[in-house]
Amino acid sequence: MTEEGAIVLIWIVALLIALGLTLGAVAMIVRIVKAAREVDRLLKETLPSADGIASNTTAIKELEAVVAAAAPLLEATTAIKAASAGIRDKLDRVGAMLSSGARP
Repeated sequence: MTEEGAIVLIWIVALLIALGLTLGAVAMIVRIVKAAREVDRLLKETLPSADGIASNTTAIKELEAVVAAAAPLLEATTAIKAASAGIRDKLDRVGAMLSSGARP
């Protein structure tokens, strides 16, 4: 093989390697574009749901106020329970007095 033949052979091999690398890069770019389109499609599908979730969870911020109001309500409920138990006890005593024939 002559010197010119060797140079041509090296160029052909280099060009074939470059062609292979270019085809690989193009295939990778095509896959990236397809994946980006799929991500865009999924984003368009889930965006309305995300808006709905965001609007439905705005009340969570108000839970702290509900929890803060619950303690006084619990105390008031306990006081009402104690008062109603006292009233019930007095009514039971009056009922027992009346059933035994005593007059008030």
